[in-house]
This record gives sequence, structure tokens and C-alpha cells, in this order.
Amino acid sequence: MMSIPFLHIQRASRIPLSEQIETQIVRAIRTRRMRAGQALPTVRRLAASLGVSIETIQKAYSALKEEGWIESRPRYGTTVSHTLPASLLMLSPKREEERGPFLSRIKEYKQADGFIPVSGISLPPTDREFMRAFRQAGEEAVEGMFAAGEPGPFGLLPLRSRIQGLLAARGCWTNIEDICMVNGTQQALWLLADQIFKPGDAVAVPAMCYLPARDVFCDRGVRVISVPVGSEGMDMDTLEKICEKEKITALYAMPNAHYPTGASWSVSTKQAVLGLARRFEFSIIEDEYFGELYYTPHPPSTLYGMAEERGEVPVFYMSSFSTIVHPNLRLGYMVLPKEYRERLQKAKYLLDGTTAVLSQQLFLQVWDRVNFPGYMERKREELRQARNAAMDSLQRRLPAEYTFHTPEMGVCTWVYAPQDFDSLGFFDTCLKRGVYVCPGDAFAVEDPIPGFQVKFGAVAPAVLDEGLRRIAEVLLFDR
Repeated sequence: MMSIPFLHIQRASRIPLSEQIETQIVRAIRTRRMRAGQALPTVRRLAASLGVSIETIQKAYSALKEEGWIESRPRYGTTVSHTLPASLLMLSPKREEERGPFLSRIKEYKQADGFIPVSGISLPPTDREFMRAFRQAGEEAVEGMFAAGEPGPFGLLPLRSRIQGLLAARGCWTNIEDICMVNGTQQALWLLADQIFKPGDAVAVPAMCYLPARDVFCDRGVRVISVPVGSEGMDMDTLEKICEKEKITALYAMPNAHYPTGASWSVSTKQAVLGLARRFEFSIIEDEYFGELYYTPHPPSTLYGMAEERGEVPVFYMSSFSTIVHPNLRLGYMVLPKEYRERLQKAKYLLDGTTAVLSQQLFLQVWDRVNFPGYMERKREELRQARNAAMDSLQRRLPAEYTFHTPEMGVCTWVYAPQDFDSLGFFDTCLKRGVYVCPGDAFAVEDPIPGFQVKFGAVAPAVLDEGLRRIAEVLLFDR
């Protein structure tokens, strides 16, 4: 073996050459592009093929050996280790140190003026009808709050009844007693982490996901195990190997409109995941950020709905109105397996008594005034047009080696970049061109997917197209 064909180095990058080589070899092993026992080039040969010094390769190989990714034996030379290191499921401290300041800068620029926002989760400004309904409903909501008795921990029955109907229209049949109103899905995640996990338990999460979910689990002393994801969903082979290696308590998943990639699992992948859950006896936490924002003729199937048909897998389903109405509407809901109902009722009561009654009353009044299901149908059509315009811009603007998919749900997609994509340099260069765009490091539990997120609907198609034009120039000329 004279070289590693997919290894590329960027001399202009701020990342040392040895670290670039080390990172790409680790990624190749993780994604099985390099197999256990596969031979690596000698230090001298790889240095010659890449045009770098022997010392650079020695430094990379030394780090890989120390971490357990490769091994050297007499007569066999240097090969990929037959036993992968424990760090397979962890982010190396060096990478975490590098990413920490980067995530802080991402947050710093998120609210800054003067940038075209190509990434994120915000929706178009709420339309006038919806805003008028909120204003008109205020007085009735206040009266309802004071007139009603104290609701139970799970919230107002009339609002939960409407949510029950919303779910039924999507093929998810549930008892109203199992629907719990929460202050956004983040509170739902905290409740579950507090109630169904013990310190030291393991939860599997997508390697790219909504990072506060990871933070909630870690805060409760839960070990987070990342599972690679791609355009077709979660890597089922890796998930199965993880389950065979150790006991996981639950899987956190976004099977429809995965954040941040926008990808949705196929029905066969969903069935396979439920099969693993039955076989290895773990629960599933299904987070549907964009539950009503689907663009297919029929709503996509949920793990909750599919599991209910057989009743063998406990699935906790959650969704939020914060992401489909407005981020400041901290109101969501969770559907529980009935065997957890009593425990979660007690926990919700101890946490805050019940979700803010005024918020529930206000949304209940608005729901009826605007016919919320009808409102969402109009919103879907509006976003479908924004999505189509965004896909057209991506098709016209992106260099050929950058690929993407058309999402069936949600408000974002993912642009997949070559393996040598420099996330940090790309982010900085785009800022200089007046574009705010989040690469994989902004969402990665562990190794990021090379590329960046593109959202649609928050700005006019012409504005997004201009942002993508500038990004294309960065990809072609400025890196």
C-alpha cells in the first residue's frame, strides 16, 4: 500500500498537518473505510505521497498508536487495530478543547445583525392572522386562568384533547391521560433523564444532534454514546454493535427531520430500530422537532405510532410548538408509555406543579380562533415553496463535489462536503462575507459530518440565494 487515497491535507488550515492526518484516519476507521488489520503505508512512503515531512507522519502515527487506533508488529508493519479503543464512543479531549471556543463564537454571532442567516431553526415571522389571534385571545386567556381550578401536573385537559386529535390525524393513537404539557421539549428531556436514568446508565444519541439533549443527559450523570448518522438515518450496524457490547437504557432519536441534517429515516430503518429495542430491551426517546411540518402527501410514520401497534417497546414521544409557532412560546408536550404515567406525574408536580396555565390557556384560545390544524396546512404550503426555492439555489450554486438531499419534513437540509472540509476556517471566511452558516462542529456530539446546514423559510428566497452565492465563492476561491 503506497498511500491512503482519501487522505488530503490543507496547508492553509490552522490545524497542524499531523492532526489533519490523524483525524482523517480515525474517521476512516469509524466509517469502516479502513478495516481492522488493514495495512498502513510506512512512515516514509506516506510522507512522500502527501509531500510532508517524515516527522509529521511519525507524530500522527504516534498519536494514533497511543489512542489505540493502530498498532505495529514485527513482519506485519503498521495496521489498523483489531480491537478498537474505548475512545470510539468519546470525543478526544484535544478535539473538545478546540471546539469549545468555536461553539461560543457560534452563539455570539447567532444574534448579530448584518449577516445572512443560512443556518438555524427559526421559522418565518408569524403571520398577521396568528398574531391578531394572540392579541384577541389575551383577555379570554386571563379570565380562563383565574376561572379554572388548579389543573393536574400534566396540564389543561382541553388543550391535551386537541393534541390528542392532532396526533390521531397523524396515525398516533394515545390516551389523553398519557399526554403531558411541558415547557418545551428540553424540560421533557430533563424529566426523562431524571426519572428513567441512573448515574452511570448509557444512552445512545446521534453523533450529530440537538446538543442541549446531550448536555441534559450528561448533567444527570448519564454516559452518552454517539451513533454515526448519514443521509439515510442512523448507522444500524454500529448501533447493534454498541448494544452487543454494553447495556444501553435508551436511544434518543429524531427519525423524522433529524436536526441538524433534515434527513428522515426510511420505514425499514424505523422497523430495524424497534427490532433492536425489543431485542436489547431499551426505551426510545423520540424527539419530533417539526411534527406538523411535513411535505409528503401523508404524515411520516413515527416510532411511537409503529411501536403502539405491537406494544412491546416503550417510546416517549415529544414535540414542541416553540419550533412551529415561535421560539419564545415555551410550550410543548410529551406522550408517555402508560407504565411511566404515575412516576412522571409526581416528578412534574415536584418540578413546577404544572406548565404555566396562562401559556396553556392562551394557546388553547388561539388554537380555536385560527383553526390550528388548518393554519399548519397553510404553513406547510408556504414552507414547501421556500424549500423548493432553496433546493433550486443549492443546485445552481454549489460546486459539484458538494451534495444535499431534499427534506421531506422540517426547515433545513445538510450540504455534505468532502472529507477534508475545514469547518472552522469555513465558518470564519463566511463571516467575513456576511454569511452566518453552521458547519458540523456546531452540532456534533463526537465526530462532525463534513459540511454545513442550510435552513429555509426564515428569509426570502432571494436573500437565501445571495447567501448561498457567497458560500459558493468561499468553497471555490477563498479556502
